[in-house]
Amino acid sequence: MIGLIESLLLVLVTLFVIYFIRSKPDEDSSIPYAKYGSYPIIGHLIAFTRNRTKVLLECHRRYGACFRIRLANQRFIMIPSHADWMAIVKNSSFKFTGTELGIEIFGFSSVFLDHPELDPDTHRLYVQHLKNRDGLHPMVVEFVRRMYEAMRNEKVSLEKNHSASKWISTGLLEFSHRMLFRPSTVALFGDIDTAALEQHFRLFDNKFHYFFIPFPKWVYSYFLRKELNARSSLGKSWQNNCDPNNASNFYRDRLAVYESHSDWLPKEEIGKLVTAFFWASLGNTIPAVFWSLFYILRDPKALQHIQQEMDVHLPFISLDEADSSTAYWTPEQIDSCMYLESAINETIRLVGAPFMLRKCCRDAQTSLEDGRQINIKAGENLAWYAGVSHFDENLFPRANEFIFDRFLNKKAESVPGYMPFGGGKSICPGRFFARYEIKTCVAMLLRYMEYQFKDMKAVPKQKLTRVGFGIAPPDHDVPIVYRYRVCSH
Repeated sequence: MIGLIESLLLVLVTLFVIYFIRSKPDEDSSIPYAKYGSYPIIGHLIAFTRNRTKVLLECHRRYGACFRIRLANQRFIMIPSHADWMAIVKNSSFKFTGTELGIEIFGFSSVFLDHPELDPDTHRLYVQHLKNRDGLHPMVVEFVRRMYEAMRNEKVSLEKNHSASKWISTGLLEFSHRMLFRPSTVALFGDIDTAALEQHFRLFDNKFHYFFIPFPKWVYSYFLRKELNARSSLGKSWQNNCDPNNASNFYRDRLAVYESHSDWLPKEEIGKLVTAFFWASLGNTIPAVFWSLFYILRDPKALQHIQQEMDVHLPFISLDEADSSTAYWTPEQIDSCMYLESAINETIRLVGAPFMLRKCCRDAQTSLEDGRQINIKAGENLAWYAGVSHFDENLFPRANEFIFDRFLNKKAESVPGYMPFGGGKSICPGRFFARYEIKTCVAMLLRYMEYQFKDMKAVPKQKLTRVGFGIAPPDHDVPIVYRYRVCSH
């Protein structure tokens, strides 16, 4: 029996090796393969798992403006330079494979590959609701209102238990999740049962990054069964909540667009599309709030400047008196908090490192900043990793430090090398609303509460398996205590 098992293992390993050898495409020999951090067969997979920022920075130092890496059977041409990557993004020979990612991550049907007409309709909604102030204004104000409502309800509950002035123990990540999840969800999707959604979201989000990896289906079915069930349950929840009260116009218009394609788009697939939208609305903003609070609260100078400008620009609204006639903070007032804006942009620079991809759809040639021209074959994958630019000392001096006023009076998206939300046509369409959510949430939590870290020396790292997929949460939570301020103004 043991001999049979050994023989089967030998056959599997042999087939595995042959597969990788034969899967090697024709490649431009002028693009070096990065030997640093690479192992036979699996390539850079182990190094990536341990610290992808470190390995790509070192490869950039050794191999220059263009090099190849391999992650198991996937090969990528890495383009470290922000300027070179923008040239790739603007070149029509290189395509963002968003639908294919949706199939892998959210279980979309392949029917979407045959119906690209949904994309322009969806893009029109992004422009209408997410990329101009008139569209953003009602969603931002509603989110602010929902934040006040959540904080007021908690404060009232504490007062009933005579605990309003007592310190409450929690974890900063759990606290960030709890304060953001419901206000964000109901502001976008209306009056729905968030408790059931939250349980499924947590489960799916915790292993979200594994769905980027093209494992055989049996691997997902065996090892990620709970996550698959959670993803499926989210999709069914949206099918059962197709017309909630007080939903945002953006969400209603989005559902209307989906319904207009009902001749080929079944309700099950609409549920999957909404699940993707739902995850995108929270998957990065929750860790962004955590990291923003973590860095700001540990920097007395940053905290002082931010609190001073909040006193000037954000009108005080008592949690005990807010009602339907209250004039809540507006986007214009939030935009006036320049130190807060800078601190959050700096936080996102430190922790926001997406791994951006393009697939070459036809043989192409592109020029690099160093003067080289490289040939790319159809079917090859190109990638840019934001962490390489975000930690480049030439672009951001003292790159490993949190400098809260680094982005003061600067338009973040125009800063060379700063692309935490992607770039080109595939840039995150919800980035403006996400920023308002983060700024609003952080401002309110700083304005109405006070905090203490239980251990100032406890500095978490990012969850390594999640780095490269937006903003990674910490590898462990940070214990804090908080309480509502006795006098909030």
